Amino acid sequence: MKSIFKATAVLSGSSVVSILLSLVSAKVMALYLQPEGYGYYGLLQSFVALSSLITGFGIATGLVRVGASAIAVDDQMTVSSLRRAAWVLFGGFSSVAAIVIALFRHSISRLAVGTPNHASAVLLMAIALVFTVGGAIQTGVLNAYHRVGALARYGVANAVLNAMVGVSFILTMHTRGIVPAIIGGSIVSWGVSGYMLRREVGPVKVRPGRSDIFRAVQSLLRFGGPYTASMLIGTGVQLALPMVVVHLLSTESVGYYRSAVAISVGYLGFLVTAMGQDYYPRLSAVGNEPGALVKLINEQHRLVMVLAVPMILGTLAVVPVLIPLVYSNKFSPAIDILEWQLIGDIFKFSSWTMSFAILARCGSLTYFITELIGGTVTLMSTWIAVRWFGLSGLGISFLVSYIVYYAVVWVFIRRTVPLVWSATNKRMMLTAVATALVIRILPATRFANLRTPVALALALALGIPSLRAIYREFIAGEDTGAGMHLGTEATSTRLSEIVN
Repeated sequence: MKSIFKATAVLSGSSVVSILLSLVSAKVMALYLQPEGYGYYGLLQSFVALSSLITGFGIATGLVRVGASAIAVDDQMTVSSLRRAAWVLFGGFSSVAAIVIALFRHSISRLAVGTPNHASAVLLMAIALVFTVGGAIQTGVLNAYHRVGALARYGVANAVLNAMVGVSFILTMHTRGIVPAIIGGSIVSWGVSGYMLRREVGPVKVRPGRSDIFRAVQSLLRFGGPYTASMLIGTGVQLALPMVVVHLLSTESVGYYRSAVAISVGYLGFLVTAMGQDYYPRLSAVGNEPGALVKLINEQHRLVMVLAVPMILGTLAVVPVLIPLVYSNKFSPAIDILEWQLIGDIFKFSSWTMSFAILARCGSLTYFITELIGGTVTLMSTWIAVRWFGLSGLGISFLVSYIVYYAVVWVFIRRTVPLVWSATNKRMMLTAVATALVIRILPATRFANLRTPVALALALALGIPSLRAIYREFIAGEDTGAGMHLGTEATSTRLSEIVN
């Protein structure tokens, strides 16, 4: 448990810098682009992210899944073959993607941006696509070697330079700077990840033969095909939602949606980073040991609850002030979206502790089925919620989607390992959900004027036991199970008193 926290702490340091810089960038873009321009920026970013997901074909994750065990036993031939194979696949897939974008740029513009008038911008996004995929492969190699410190330094350098590039273009060119800002950011990410890879790992140690590379290509393709399909119907749906919003509502609505998502994703970015760059490699290493897997899932879930829940509730408490502060008063329609998304974050991070385990333990096919269900529910709930509730439906659908996804991954993981949540994990999850719902419902009651102070008090009530647990276990070296038990139980009692 202590090693998990240490890795998360190292990675969170870089994420804090990223969050602070993203706030500065968001403020500049909100003031200079306004909701409509910010929405257009988000649409192009979503297109690059979605096309990178397809073009990358799971290569970066495959390097971790297939390469981590080879690195653990110092199998240099396998590692070198995988690295060479990754670049072979990169060259082929990137070339095809660039050609497709060039040939169908008008149709893609209509689909991605809502109008064919931005075909030239879509064509230029092919540059960003190539550098984005290349950078992902380089960080994938670092991740396979479990270079946590290097990944943290990469996160800091990448955030600083990306913010500088993006803000510079927007300040000087306003909306005309959107395209060069995205391209410049992708080039920066590729350059920084390449520098870190050369410094921390270096070139391949041995020269593999063609047959070795061919076998490695086959291995990456076998993993990448089902994985990419899974990601397209899971993460891909999330990336495509701004494009769905522009067709259901407007470009301005995309700006509101993206501003809410930027906060709901950014404030806990360190957990997303830690899960992908520390938790998943650990799961892959014990994927064939059910007992160790269950223990690791429970430990990760508890860490997520300890770190994330106070931050989720604290952010939920200040949302009405946070949106105008980070962006401007013109972005106030995003408040309702963000409040629902924050509640959904509790289910999101809890479910991710299981979905990563499904990928490590069950393989790509099972993971594909869970993502298919999740993606389908997301699309359906978004369409229905937007039709019924308008803009706020984007937040409601987020919550509904992750509640369903949580139930789905629970059923699937239970079919392969005897996962049972610890008593502490159960209490923390139930307390977090109940507290978040109380905060969200308060404005509709006679205690509406007390919403912010009550929300802050509840966040503090859960935050103090969490800080105590972190101190006792990771600094003093004591067992915090009982402490967290009492802390969450006491909070539950206080919550019941408030509700009654």
